[in-house]
Amino acid sequence: MKINDLYNTVTATVIKQLEDGVPPWVRPWKDDQLHGVGMIPTNLVTGRRYSGGNILLLWMTAQALGYHNLQFCTYQQLSSIGASVKKGEKATYVIFTKHVMRKGDGEEDGKPGTIVKTYPVFNLSQLDKVPADYLGPQQSAEPEPQDQGSPKVKLARGCGVHVQHGGNRACYIPSKDEVQMPAPSTFVDDEAYWQTLMHEFTHATAHEKRCGRKLGKRFGDEQYSFEEIIAELGSAFLCARLNIEAGFRSASYIESWLKVLKQDNRAIFTAASYAGQAADYLWNTAFQQEKQLEAAE
Repeated sequence: MKINDLYNTVTATVIKQLEDGVPPWVRPWKDDQLHGVGMIPTNLVTGRRYSGGNILLLWMTAQALGYHNLQFCTYQQLSSIGASVKKGEKATYVIFTKHVMRKGDGEEDGKPGTIVKTYPVFNLSQLDKVPADYLGPQQSAEPEPQDQGSPKVKLARGCGVHVQHGGNRACYIPSKDEVQMPAPSTFVDDEAYWQTLMHEFTHATAHEKRCGRKLGKRFGDEQYSFEEIIAELGSAFLCARLNIEAGFRSASYIESWLKVLKQDNRAIFTAASYAGQAADYLWNTAFQQEKQLEAAE
């Protein structure tokens, strides 16, 4: 599949779901308990998580085709373990991105570039003869949150973003580099609090000392709307890793999101890439610090 065809197909699907009032990233689910993958799609053979736009793409595929697990792999990989594709099954195409230095005699010689292409993968449900060794829980699945030592609490305390509780508004304040949150008791439930906090944490990664993104200045402008998509996806990705269902902040954003997506068929993938970078930054910062503290004890 040509990359532009994939952009067009996925963007059209996202637009349709937004017009129906429900963003596709609010409906990820846990993989069935047999496989123990969690909410982030993983590679069946290597156990590695898919990232960025591929997370959203594979969520949408699993939802549309009724897959009950989130494990995928290439034809070469499934062949290497002795598995086969069931008759009549079709591949899903995901994106491969590689950053390179351009070579040649042109003006762009020596400048960084990006190679983007698609490649096919198959879901576990489409396969036969999968060895039992690949049907158990994968190491990449995140542990279930429990008490004060849960991953979500450790993430909040260790990601490097200060949180101030009070008032009735949730927001990131760039001038203070601070997230403002209402008291947890004011949210409809515990999940709503964490969904919102992950959204604001994603905004905080825009700071130059973290991921360095440009924030929009007012509601409705294009950059503001694009940043809101990033924050929504970042929250969804983080919640998925924490085994929390993703939420949806406000229908008031949908019209502005649609405007952005209709202008650029790559916007959802670009936003997902930034969101993945933000989620990884927050996660790695929090849990790398924890590992360092454990090593020092």
